Amino acid sequence: MGTVFSFDVRGGKPASVRAALDEAVAGLHRADEVFSTYRDGSEISRLARGELTVGACAPEVAEVLELAAEAERVSDGWFSTRYGGRLDPTGIVKGWAVERAARRIAALVPGASGVSVNGGGDVQLLGTPGAARPWRVGVSDPLRPDGLAAVVSAAGTAELAVATS
Repeated sequence: MGTVFSFDVRGGKPASVRAALDEAVAGLHRADEVFSTYRDGSEISRLARGELTVGACAPEVAEVLELAAEAERVSDGWFSTRYGGRLDPTGIVKGWAVERAARRIAALVPGASGVSVNGGGDVQLLGTPGAARPWRVGVSDPLRPDGLAAVVSAAGTAELAVATS
């Protein structure tokens, strides 16, 4: 996906956290292999060229394309995987992959009170980072590089997703 990912897992045993992180990273690499528009051999590139059908692709491709179709519908076409005429679901893939990674980690780490995954500004927050402390996400101010335009708090909710890029 050509970006940096960071993980924050609160609680759980170190061995289970390490195993969960390894599995989450492997899943992110797999998503990159399937969905990269920069790899000629990726399933999404081959689908865009008409070399594959959706049915011949990994099940994740149909899942992402269904999510993208829903995003296009609810946005009245402002979001589209065919901007410029070519299939390119990268506008939704990163957030989808971040959410999958966070949910996988949470499922694999018994006793984790909170999980945060940040993939290039797409953030998925599950649980809490500590007692009576919600997750908080700072959104950089494009006009003041050292400042924040906003802080989004997950107070009062068990999960939150924020796209800051």
